[in-house]
Amino acid sequence: MNKLGNIAVAVAVTAFIATNLMLLYGQKSLIPKYVYAPETERMVAADYADKLPKEAFVVPDTVYTAYVDGDATVEEWLVKEGEPVTAGQPIAKLDAGRMEGQRSVWQSEQSALEAQERELESTLSQLERERRSAQSGSNSNTNERFGNSGTDSDSPIVDLSVDVNVDVPQEGAYAHAITAVENQLADIRRQLTVVEAQLEQSGESPSLVSPVEGTVAKVHRQGEQLAVDVYSSERTILTYAAGEEWQDIQQGDRVFIQAPGLDAAIEGSVYSVSEVEAPESKWLDTYRDLDKQDVSNPLAYYEVRILPNEDVGTLPFANNVNAVIYTEEAFDAVAVKTAALSGKYRDEAIATVIDGEGYAVSVPVITPFDWKGQSVITDNLYAGDFVITGPIYDRNVSPPAVILPMPLEWPSKEEWKAHDWRDYMRFVLFQ
Repeated sequence: MNKLGNIAVAVAVTAFIATNLMLLYGQKSLIPKYVYAPETERMVAADYADKLPKEAFVVPDTVYTAYVDGDATVEEWLVKEGEPVTAGQPIAKLDAGRMEGQRSVWQSEQSALEAQERELESTLSQLERERRSAQSGSNSNTNERFGNSGTDSDSPIVDLSVDVNVDVPQEGAYAHAITAVENQLADIRRQLTVVEAQLEQSGESPSLVSPVEGTVAKVHRQGEQLAVDVYSSERTILTYAAGEEWQDIQQGDRVFIQAPGLDAAIEGSVYSVSEVEAPESKWLDTYRDLDKQDVSNPLAYYEVRILPNEDVGTLPFANNVNAVIYTEEAFDAVAVKTAALSGKYRDEAIATVIDGEGYAVSVPVITPFDWKGQSVITDNLYAGDFVITGPIYDRNVSPPAVILPMPLEWPSKEEWKAHDWRDYMRFVLFQ
């Protein structure tokens, strides 16, 4: 009987404990369950920004080159480097005896450039149509030869070849091809401006004229082709995206520009981000020297043009400026330690929040970027929310009511000294 009694008692105790556990932790249990969360944080709204500092330069918005054929003779140069010029201003006096032949060259080149402009516009339209319809490719070919009619052996002939072959199975390839065509088109139109300015002058006093208002940058006095480079008066800021920075910088991003000669930092915006690698130039060489950044791919430099909101005409060309690009911005947002989030994937994550009834609940949030070890949250988490930023003990309780650490405040040393032992005894015994 004694053995059977012991077994019966053990079974009864086990059943009693199991029943109580079911009553306590069962889904229909009305008994509140608590977990301990030692680390919490109340959200405070603020403005956040991810910044990218860059070395940059003041550059002309456009560079125009006025030139004469190698056979023409320049009798006198009328300008030198650094001088301002106006549109139509003579910059070199030409030999009147050879002017007619030079005009023939300009006329032929004008015809060639206009044809090339039409061809590139057609190609651009075709690429844009095909990108919209997601077809596989575009192919455009033209080979034309322009020259003056007649048998005059001195009449110049200009060869023009435009060959555009694009295989564009993806959106990125379309964008790359369209950018390349747009760059060519801009260059053709710039050359047309120069040629048209030359043809508009009268033949009484033949001269090489400036196509625009600007500043003389370089006078090519020797070589196969004599020319003058003119910087336009409009200034922009040029920098480069190196490597993966290209993924971060977007057109329209805010920029702050600081340079000696400016009273204060001025604001601007990213005007363009090139999709093709930057050509070798004095600007790129200087940027590499200033940036000192190690890149795995030496070709991975892309032009970034910044348009200032204020006039930077007080800064000389090629002046080095400091630009800070705001690649990400969030206004009136909150930030949580990145380690406190779970299930983080791209711009989505899960935060654990203490709701109004004191329970810990999982909340999906949107976090577009990280900032100084924190994730900036722009949706579904707001100022005043309590977020659990540390571990939760006894996570198997669901939904858990949260117990927070007891606030503990120690008196200062001066407060300790302000009372003697009698005060403490009186408080302990009678209060």
